[in-house]
Amino acid sequence: MWSPRLILLTIGSVLVSALWSCSEAPSPMESAESSPTARTADDAILESAEVEVTTTLPSLQERDYVAPLADAYSRIDPTTDGWDTEAFHEQAVDILGALAKQLMTPDKSITLPMDSSFQTSAWVPPTTTDLAVGAPLIQITRLDPAQGALPLSLNGSNGLTQAATHFQSLFAEDLQVKFKHYRIVPEDAQVGSRIRVEAKGYDGNHRKVQVTAEWDATWTPTTPPTLRSIQVAEWEKVVYQGDTSTLFEDRTALVMDKNPAFREQYLRGTDHWRKRLPRVLGLDVVANHGLALGDINGDRLDDLYICAQGGLPNRLFLRNPDGTLKDITESSGTGWLDYCASALLIDIDNDGDRDLVVGQEWRILFMDNLGDGKFELAFGIGTHAQTFSLAAADFDVDGDLDVYVCGYNPSADNARSGEMGEPMPYHDARNGGRNMLLRNDGNWEFNDAAEATGLNQNNDRFSFAAAWEDYDNDGDLDLYVANDYGRNNLYQNTNGRFKDVADMLGIEDMSSGMSVAWGDHNRDGLMDLYVSNMFSAAGNRITYQRQFKTSEDADTRSIFQRHARGNSLFEGIGNGAFQDVSVEADVTMGRWAWASNFVDLNNDSHLDLVIANGFITTEDTGDL
Repeated sequence: MWSPRLILLTIGSVLVSALWSCSEAPSPMESAESSPTARTADDAILESAEVEVTTTLPSLQERDYVAPLADAYSRIDPTTDGWDTEAFHEQAVDILGALAKQLMTPDKSITLPMDSSFQTSAWVPPTTTDLAVGAPLIQITRLDPAQGALPLSLNGSNGLTQAATHFQSLFAEDLQVKFKHYRIVPEDAQVGSRIRVEAKGYDGNHRKVQVTAEWDATWTPTTPPTLRSIQVAEWEKVVYQGDTSTLFEDRTALVMDKNPAFREQYLRGTDHWRKRLPRVLGLDVVANHGLALGDINGDRLDDLYICAQGGLPNRLFLRNPDGTLKDITESSGTGWLDYCASALLIDIDNDGDRDLVVGQEWRILFMDNLGDGKFELAFGIGTHAQTFSLAAADFDVDGDLDVYVCGYNPSADNARSGEMGEPMPYHDARNGGRNMLLRNDGNWEFNDAAEATGLNQNNDRFSFAAAWEDYDNDGDLDLYVANDYGRNNLYQNTNGRFKDVADMLGIEDMSSGMSVAWGDHNRDGLMDLYVSNMFSAAGNRITYQRQFKTSEDADTRSIFQRHARGNSLFEGIGNGAFQDVSVEADVTMGRWAWASNFVDLNNDSHLDLVIANGFITTEDTGDL
């Protein structure tokens, strides 16, 4: 197998690089297994007194930047272009961060920079409403919305200590607190702000406890600012009352640890591989790569296929009867080294076993399941755009599965030139890659039917994900497409012909569409639609300021505000119509959301929502 290895050495002031790519050279995985010293080769280089490990490049001292970079550096200080509210936010966040540390430290006195007239409400409501949802495993209590915000009943530092102590008493151990400052309202002599409070830990019975609240705060805009008041506007406590302290337990290591690839590939972060593999192989900071589940050998146990970044192999794991996984990548012939973001394990040829569809950057590969865990490439086709996800369905009701391909960047030239700055315009992009509908014509032949079926309507966006569902109950499958940087699509299927009706139904959801899920969350027999986007605290602050996009009209400004709101829930109300219940259902806050799905987690017959979120793993206090 072709195995790239990149070696960078600094000898004196000379940088020497070598890329080995021959079949005789061992892969990083093989080398690590065969030689006890291979994994410490980098350390040996660093420890060598003969090699100068670091040197300062002259360009690092250069401060005469090119125009775009100079502009970016000039905007680091928000006050240089009039964003005093962001400067205020940075100071307020420091204060809130200090408060969080005090709350998490037992017996720590609580102090805040406050006005002499400081007031606060109780941080724990004296009366709450119990909710039956989730019982008996999950107990939920909330502040009654009809009650309104809690009154400002406590004064000064003594009132602050009383409120904080009562809050801390909900947790007996492992208290963790975070504040998210996401709305700023400057007034004449004070600044108002909205703060999201998230706390978790264990109570005295070692039950998992989670508290989520919304605070309305007022500040005196001095440097640094001082607090005038804290008022609890919303409050919710969730207690897990199962036999163990949490509903889920991480079993990844238990099922994967017998495979060398788990330690040598999956336990290493992107930064590790960026030092070892060239980016031209497909290595990317944005590692949005999927997986597929399916029984490939007929033992009625789901097996697992995991996609990887370019230069690292995709892997196929067979599930053992005891629940552990066995790596059969090499024998199966499925270890593609190209950049792959998605895959499907589905029966393409109707022979009763699961075949494999792999979405590489610029082609789709169809692999025939030969039995005994072996696959063979049966068909491949190039795409019009960088592929991010796949969705299979029998759209024409002819008895075989077809595949919809979501495309992102329209050409290889800008596939890895940076995720930002490409869409035009940002909030309503129309220059994205073209999606494909690969119609299954039998005998392992697929043809793009997007034009013939009407799916080329509005087919010019940066698509992340799609999901099939018969939302109008007419017997054929319709298709919702979540697009980054703009409007989403709902293609209504009428006898194999599609029409984009998202605008007509009010579900274009102009935001950073990442995923889509269908489910009947309120059990009324009508399908509901959940779309994951990005909640941005900075966006919620900035887009509501007077100086934001002053040259644009109110409608355009509201679109940017919508971008920052977060996820969306559209409820089916009959006759194929929907209503936006996102805010009422309190499902907008999904952070930087990627995948999402409806699933009944606690077997109470109500569909719950699971959302995968995050971006860069670090101690960042921003929108992650």
